[in-house]
Order: sequence, then structure tokens, then C-alpha cells
Amino acid sequence: MNKIQDIAPLLADYLMYKDCTSEELKTNQELITSNTNRLGLYSKYLWKLHDSWFIKTNISDSKFSITLNDFTTHVFSDAIIKKNKIKIDHSRLTFPIQIDFEVLKLSYYSMDSDGNIRLIKETDVNEYLYEQIISIDDEKIEIGLVAWKNWVKNKRGKEILILIDIKSIILSEFQDNAWKEIFGNKYDHYYNYFKAQLNDGRYLSSYWICADLISEYDKLYN
Repeated sequence: MNKIQDIAPLLADYLMYKDCTSEELKTNQELITSNTNRLGLYSKYLWKLHDSWFIKTNISDSKFSITLNDFTTHVFSDAIIKKNKIKIDHSRLTFPIQIDFEVLKLSYYSMDSDGNIRLIKETDVNEYLYEQIISIDDEKIEIGLVAWKNWVKNKRGKEILILIDIKSIILSEFQDNAWKEIFGNKYDHYYNYFKAQLNDGRYLSSYWICADLISEYDKLYN
């Protein structure tokens, strides 16, 4: 039986099946850096989509398409709302990112406590957790995703491994449109500062970090 430790060591590290070596981390980063053009905009979001929940999933013979609610923008909007005491329906705070994979192969797997994986049927998943670019060659890009499947009746929630071989990947950002629909232009100064910091690689996927970011902006510019 295959183990996730052997297929995707960074995912195994995330799931605490093993500790990634510095050499494995270095090799993976070099793989990504040397293939940024092939990965396109998806490379910008590697390791930054954790906790984003699935809005929609479409699967066909040639495409695996997922739409996520970008968690980082979501928590930043929470911080803006609390700071400015805005009354708003929390369900409106949806900031979509759409990822279209042109697939060659798509497989779903369950995992046991030792990291052994077992092929299962395609299943609904609810939350995006982590990803690893496993390999890239002239023919394909191999990606591993870990997603969370919620409790269903008497079945416990669990992590699901999704392995994808793809020809190409297109990521589309719709957060700016969603922000404008919700907030108009009133808080664009905060939002633009947030995006600039995010694009510089700053970790902002926490409500409290976003609240501190807003305070930081006020001290700098107000």
C-alpha cells in the first residue's frame, strides 16, 4: 500500500505523519521557482489557501474546477467590520477564487493513521487545507491537495487526499469584485494596503494579525 510520506512529503509533514527534511523543502521550492510560468497565478497562492472553504466543484472528463472562498480576505473583512462596527450579514463575506485544472488524471484517497492511502470514489469536500507541487515535466504537472470532508450523519470528518495530473492550470481572482460589492470604495485604503502586504509574502490568514495590520496602517498614514 502506498504512503503519503513517499508520494508527497510536504503534505505528510502538514498532516504530521513525518517531518520534512530541509533538503525536501529546498528541492520543492526550487521546483516551484523554476516553473513559475507553468504554474501561472496559482504559484502566488501556494500555501496561502488553507482554511478556504469550497463554494463549488465541477468535474468533467477534462476539467477539475473548484471555487473557494479566499480565507485570508475573509478574515481581513471580519477585522474591517469589527473595527468600523459595520452591521452586515456574515454570509455575504464571500471572496471567490476559481481554479481550473485541465486534467489528465484525477484520484481521491482516504488516509489512515500511518499515512497509508486507499483509492476511493470522488466525494464532496468542504475545506481546502494544503497542497504540494509533486513533480513537473514536459507532459504534465502533478499536484497533491489535502481537503477536509465534514461530518456526514454518523461518519466522522476526515482529510481527503486528491492527486491530480494536469496539462495546465488557470486561477481567476474575483476578490476585488466581491469586496466592492460588499464595501463599495469606503475602505479601499485598508484593502489596498492589505493586498500589498499579502503580495510581499506577509502571512495574514488570522483575524488578530489582520486587526494588527489595520492598526499599523492607521499609525503610518492617519
